Amino acid sequence: MSLSPFRLSFLAAYVLVGAAVGVLVIHPLNLVVIWWELSRFQEVRPDLFDFLSARLWLLVLPRHLDVTVGYTLLGAVIGLAFGVFSRNYMRTSQAYRSLREEQTAMIPELMERGETERVEFKSSLRWDVREEHVNRGLEKVIAKTIAGFFNADGGHLLIGVDDDGRPLGLDHDLATLKSPDLDAFERTVNDIVSKNLGGDLCPYIHTVFARVEEKDVAMIIIRPAPRAVYLEDGKASVFYVRSGNSTRQLDVREALSYARARWT
Repeated sequence: MSLSPFRLSFLAAYVLVGAAVGVLVIHPLNLVVIWWELSRFQEVRPDLFDFLSARLWLLVLPRHLDVTVGYTLLGAVIGLAFGVFSRNYMRTSQAYRSLREEQTAMIPELMERGETERVEFKSSLRWDVREEHVNRGLEKVIAKTIAGFFNADGGHLLIGVDDDGRPLGLDHDLATLKSPDLDAFERTVNDIVSKNLGGDLCPYIHTVFARVEEKDVAMIIIRPAPRAVYLEDGKASVFYVRSGNSTRQLDVREALSYARARWT
């Protein structure tokens, strides 16, 4: 794959800077180490400034050209490696930002289309809208829905949206958290999955947020799980699967049959 002129100039700049660092930084630092090693075995420690000044100028002499070239090449290689790393990091960051923007743009569209086999709306994460207080039992409802998507083909769970697709916001949920912000909301979602379904499943969910009609809406993007997912409910392990636009519980025989067909 050919590199564009911009990428070549970008990497060339890192190589040049690295070469300069090799001569002007790495070489003096190496001399400091040599000075320290020598001074340990001498009764009178030589002056560091005199030691450096007596050796640094040797780099300009023809007979020490190989040393100069060596430090230049060392710095250039380090600069090139750092340039490649920086370029890849920027490209990855840009791709990640673009993906988040695309995912965020999906939220209003999904709200307009309504609930489907791969989309469900929930009014809140832990705030009881009717009773107007915190209801930790709602976290089980969230875990149940996520489990259903895990065991099916994945999907999107939108929180802060009523059954008709109207935005309700996350203000009440956020107010129940120690740190009332969206990052804490995302951590709480991961905690719910980890506690009720299994910590190994957290990498299979991703939460994004959007402002819809001046209200925050969360969307949990759920990928199909690599194993059968059971919701721990007291002493029982319950199996849920997405069916139509709802989440259905399977009995033991149905769950075993479904899991055998799904994961083999």
